[in-house]
Amino acid sequence: MEQGRGTWGIPVWGLPLAGPLGRLPERADVLVVGGGITGVSLCRWLGPQAVLVEADRLGAGASGRNAGFLSAGVGHCYANAVRRYGRQQAAALQDFTATTHRLLAEALAGRARGYRQRGSRLVPVDPEEAQDLEESAQLLREDGFEARWDGRQLIRPGDGELDPLEVVRVLAADLPPGTIREGVRVERVEAGTEGVRVQAGGQECLAGAVVLATNAYTPRLLPGIRISPVRAQMAAAPAPDGLVPLPTGSDRGFRYWRQRTDGLVLVGGYRNLALEEEVGYEAVPTARVQAHLDRHLRQLGVTEPANHRWAGIMGFTADELPLVGPVADAPGMWVCGGYTGHGMAFAFHCARLVAEALAGSRPPTCFPDFFPGLKGRDSRSAHPPSG
Repeated sequence: MEQGRGTWGIPVWGLPLAGPLGRLPERADVLVVGGGITGVSLCRWLGPQAVLVEADRLGAGASGRNAGFLSAGVGHCYANAVRRYGRQQAAALQDFTATTHRLLAEALAGRARGYRQRGSRLVPVDPEEAQDLEESAQLLREDGFEARWDGRQLIRPGDGELDPLEVVRVLAADLPPGTIREGVRVERVEAGTEGVRVQAGGQECLAGAVVLATNAYTPRLLPGIRISPVRAQMAAAPAPDGLVPLPTGSDRGFRYWRQRTDGLVLVGGYRNLALEEEVGYEAVPTARVQAHLDRHLRQLGVTEPANHRWAGIMGFTADELPLVGPVADAPGMWVCGGYTGHGMAFAFHCARLVAEALAGSRPPTCFPDFFPGLKGRDSRSAHPPSG
């Protein structure tokens, strides 16, 4: 693996800008913990009643370290989703994530230069996957979604791509001054009759409600929430324009790549070749996976060495569906996370549902059927692909 050039550990999107450290408010109607795509989306939907605290900087976690795919659906292909969840629920999930894309594009309002809607493609690695993708195209069309199989790949015209860190910054720019408090590391949350008590750095806040938008890190504050930390790795290298025609997924979601407008080719995945190693909270690239990413770059025709290598920690659930809603037996506590590698496809819309429930315009129990609540869900064996 070529390590003589490049930036080890720094995402191609760059690092969040450092700003003044904030303080935990003494009181808050709604305290949002976590400054990624979910946290800033929650504050956008909640309005001035919300205060957001982030341990590091906005977008420092997985929200600023992913591949920037904005794809509809779950897992790798629609046929697999139909087999796992049933036809009706698979269609509902497809529609939900398509709505996420539409809502997010409307909120960005042309202010995110990295956002494009060119579609995406899924390329099989073997005949069995090809059959799944061909079947997916047929099922998608029957259920009212755009898709086509051209004999070699599945094309999904509605999918998009973006700079994820830029998206977090654009959404944050819409929030009232004082909403965001960076450098506030929450150490403890405790639900009580008077509200939720939050402790951070020797300070305490009494909040009417607390939403944990902490994804993989949620169990550190609420150990009973079963979201598993899983690492995803990426690499990027310069290449001539037009080398990668569309954002691409393959090998049942375990490989993915795309090309930015500046020519940089991003490749990620290969976690299935090191499953036991790619679990935990250490967001650092490893030589083993990076060697596979280097080989993939060469197979694509990229001749320059990688100039960025990085990793991010995703939050996985056993059923591959987000955990969204109030926490049982903990009044005032809410969770919005566990996206299983598809945070950009779910977060903005999930945040809207939670905000509406907190505002009283949606009953706390009235989430879609594919969000069955936090009780009885498990993620101890969560190892599905990322995207």
